[in-house]
Amino acid sequence: MKLKKENILIVDDNFDMLELLQRSLKAQNFHTYRASSVSEAIDILKNSTIDLLITDLQMPGINGMELIKYVEEHFPDIQKLVITGFPSVDSALDAVKAGAVDYLVKPFTNDELKKAVQNLISNLHKNKKLETAQNDSSSAANYAGIVGQSAQITYLVDLIERVKNNRATVLIEGESGTGKELVARAIHYKGAYAANPFIAVNCGAIPENLLESELFGYAKGAFTGALETRSGFFQAADGGTIFLDEIGTASHSVQTRLLRVLQEKEVTMIGSQKPQKLALRVIAATNNDLQKMVQNGSFREDLFYRLNVVNIETPPLRERKEDIVPLVLTFIKKYSVEYDKHTVTITDQVFEILKRHSWPGNVRELENVVQRMLIMCEETIDIVTIPEYLRYPKPLQHDELLPLKTIEKDYILKVLQQVDNNKTKAAEILQIDRKTLRQKLL
Repeated sequence: MKLKKENILIVDDNFDMLELLQRSLKAQNFHTYRASSVSEAIDILKNSTIDLLITDLQMPGINGMELIKYVEEHFPDIQKLVITGFPSVDSALDAVKAGAVDYLVKPFTNDELKKAVQNLISNLHKNKKLETAQNDSSSAANYAGIVGQSAQITYLVDLIERVKNNRATVLIEGESGTGKELVARAIHYKGAYAANPFIAVNCGAIPENLLESELFGYAKGAFTGALETRSGFFQAADGGTIFLDEIGTASHSVQTRLLRVLQEKEVTMIGSQKPQKLALRVIAATNNDLQKMVQNGSFREDLFYRLNVVNIETPPLRERKEDIVPLVLTFIKKYSVEYDKHTVTITDQVFEILKRHSWPGNVRELENVVQRMLIMCEETIDIVTIPEYLRYPKPLQHDELLPLKTIEKDYILKVLQQVDNNKTKAAEILQIDRKTLRQKLL
C-alpha cells in the first residue's frame, strides 16, 4: 500500500510508547520519525519536512510544552497533538494556548489516535483565514511623524504643544531609537518659527578637533588651512532652531563656548574678537545620564542647567506597547510604496509576537524589522517572515547533570532508530546481547 504524503514526528521518552505509536501510524500508512527528547526532535524538525507533531508533555529535561512553543513560532504550519499520562485541565489549556490543536490522555485507543490524527491532517488541507488589523490604521494618532495613542505619547505631544512657540532651551533625554530628533523637528515645524532653518548637528559624529569650528565658524587665518571666513552651524540656524544631538559627547572646550552662547545669546567665531548676536532656539538631546556625568565631572553643571530649561523624555517602546500596532501599520504604508507592495496584509499573530519583544533598539529597531518583513513577504506578513531572534527561542537544558543510565538509554534509542528498530543489529553495534539490550531499555 502506498504511503501517505504526510510525515509525522513522534516525541516521547518512553521507548515502548514510541514503538506503539509508530506501529499504529504505520498501519495508517504514515511515514514517521521518532525522537526520545526535545533536542533530538528539534534536530529532526530542522532537517526534515514534518506535517504533524505528536509529543508527550511530561519528559525529563526539557518538557513537551517548550517544544510546542518552539514549533508554533518556528514551524507554524505543523499540526500539533499532545499526549500525556498526567492529565489536568491546566496542562490541557496551557498546551492549547501554546499552539497544540488536540489533546489525548494516556491510555488511549487506536481509534482515538486515528480520529485525532485524521482531524489534524485534514487541517493541513484547509485554507487558513488570515486576520488582519489594517482597519486600525485609520485611528492611529500621527503628530508630525510621532505615531501612537498611548498615555506617554499623549503627554509628549502636550509638552511639544506647550514649548513650540517660544525659544526656551529644550533638553530631550531618552534611549537610542526613541525618536529624539523627531521630537525636536516636531517642536520646530509645528511652531511659530517653522519657516526658518532647522539645523541638526550630531556632536558624536564630528571629530572633537573639528566640532568647535563646525559649530561656531572661523575667521580667515584662524588656523592652518583657514583660507576664508566661514560661518558655523549656529550662524546657519539664526532665526530658527539648532538641534545638538549626542550633546554628552562634546568636549569641555565646546561645552564652555556653548555655555556662553546660551548665556549671552551671541557667538564668536574662532579667530575673531567680534561676537555675533543670534536669535535662535537650542534643542539638545542625549541618551546618556547627564546628571551622572555632572557628578563625575565629565559634563559642566552650569551648562546642564542652562540646557535643562524644559526637559522632555522620549519613552522607550517597551513602556508603550499599545503603540506597536499603529507604528507597524505606519511603516508598512511607508515602505509598501517604496517596494511597490500596495496590497500587503499582516496577521494578528505577528502583532502578538511583536508586542512580546522588549525592543532594546526601540522604534528604530521596530522600523527595521517591519522593513525586513515587507521585503521577505509575498502578500501577507506572517510568522515565517518574522526574524528568527524575535520568535520563541530553542529551549536549552542548562548545566543539567543526568544519570549515566539516562544517557545510556538515549544513545541506545538513537542506535535503534538508525537501524530501523532492528534489535539484533543494534545489539551487535553496541556489543551487547539482546537480553542486556532489553534490560537497558526498561
